[in-house]
Amino acid sequence: MKTDAIKNFFTGQKWWIVWLLRLLIGAVFVVSGIAKGLDIWGFVYKIEEYLEVWHVDQPHSLCLVAAIAIACAEFLGGLSLVTGCYRRVSVWLLSAIMAVMLPLTLYIYIESPVPDCGCFGDFIVISNAATFWKNVAIVVGLVYLLIFNHKVKGLYHPYLQWMVMMAGLLYFLFVSLYGYVVQPMVDFRSFPVGTQILPDDSEEDESDYDTEIEFIYEKDGEQMAFTIDSLPDSTWTFVARTMGNDILHDDAGTELAIYDDMGDEVTDDVIDIEGEQLIVTLPDYRRASPAYTYTINELKRYILHKGGSLIEITDMPGDQMDRWRDYSMAQYPIYRSESTMIKELVRGTMAVVYIRSGIIVGKRNLGAVDPVKMEEDELAGTDPLGQLEYSDGELFLKVTVLMGIILAVLFALQMALQLLRKHRKTCEESKKND
Repeated sequence: MKTDAIKNFFTGQKWWIVWLLRLLIGAVFVVSGIAKGLDIWGFVYKIEEYLEVWHVDQPHSLCLVAAIAIACAEFLGGLSLVTGCYRRVSVWLLSAIMAVMLPLTLYIYIESPVPDCGCFGDFIVISNAATFWKNVAIVVGLVYLLIFNHKVKGLYHPYLQWMVMMAGLLYFLFVSLYGYVVQPMVDFRSFPVGTQILPDDSEEDESDYDTEIEFIYEKDGEQMAFTIDSLPDSTWTFVARTMGNDILHDDAGTELAIYDDMGDEVTDDVIDIEGEQLIVTLPDYRRASPAYTYTINELKRYILHKGGSLIEITDMPGDQMDRWRDYSMAQYPIYRSESTMIKELVRGTMAVVYIRSGIIVGKRNLGAVDPVKMEEDELAGTDPLGQLEYSDGELFLKVTVLMGIILAVLFALQMALQLLRKHRKTCEESKKND
């Protein structure tokens, strides 16, 4: 009896099973694709992390193209499956993705070369084991859909399916490119807009200030301690900061820690929790560019006019600091911090964080800061630094609602056309009967 039930499950054309699998598997790919697309910088970092583990050196631009292509394929494949568009192509596309991802996640599950696969970006972090078994379940569902998906109609007629996919493509490209050029529309990391940049319990025992702070990293099950001057590459996973025999904080990886040229932590001294401040970030000194010197100096001029200050933090080694100060003609203090923490704070090769009374009120990639607009705002009597502020998630909600309206309008148009055809057919039949 059980054998017959199982056989009937895999051979019977059950429309509800097809739709259930469409919704479940499609939703996973939609969430996975849009989570990567929202924070395309994070996905690029994850790809570079994989490549460093495999000792493969690729330019940043190629990693960016790969990140957008993979995330877009996941999102559009999931969207087409959820809506029932391109019933054969969508399943084959997702099956091709899983043909790569299943063995990859098996390798990650066994070898653990990275702490997490990054399947859902920073939106949802799951273990390598959970990732692998999730993919096994997806593959089983896709095998069923390879047989039966094309036999169950979707929401949209074939003549409208290209419009659904085009709307999805434009939506995804806008979200991902905005996240790359400006900042992610939704910040899933530890320092979103509206949070206090320093924790309330950040006070440390002053008697320990003479003890050198060490960073504990882990790789292949082995933990090692590094100083601020000898931090390892990204194949090592950050664990904690220690001072002497004490772990400073359990969640130290998500706490701002800034150091001077001597390696002493000066976070509480350089962060202004009462006035206004701009923090310029440079998470990878190898990509440092003095092209933003004018923009930074303009930002400094405006923040000083408001009684605030500007500092820069970078992962640059000590022997590079003086050279960079001269090269960039920096007229502001530059401090050092750990690269992973800087990337956690804000995205971009060079970016700026706007703080007011210790609260983050804005972030912006320096390439998206417009000095001309700041000058125009100054002449108009408005705040030139206003363009740095934004409401986390508000723009994403608007474009997502717009996307939903477009899909609803297309569906309503289709239903209207079907009713019109049915009415016309009924009229023609009634005329023939008369």
